[in-house]
Amino acid sequence: MPKHKTAEQWLKLIEQQELSGLSVTDFCTQHNLSTKSFYNRRSKLRTKKPPESSFIAAKPAASESVSLPELLQLKHGSQFGADHA
Repeated sequence: MPKHKTAEQWLKLIEQQELSGLSVTDFCTQHNLSTKSFYNRRSKLRTKKPPESSFIAAKPAASESVSLPELLQLKHGSQFGADHA
């Protein structure tokens, strides 16, 4: 790679490091990179692009009447009545 890397090249390197299982120090040593530059670029690029959330929107189930037991008894003996919600 040329001495000056593009943002796209840095993004690829950051992704490679994350997938490699190597520490940043070990990855940078193997790829002849400065750890200071790596951390600096990673920080700058992460602030530009917010991380994608792994959460998905939950949709409520169809509203159906669900009957709950009046008394719930757990294996260890504790009991909970409908009034202990």
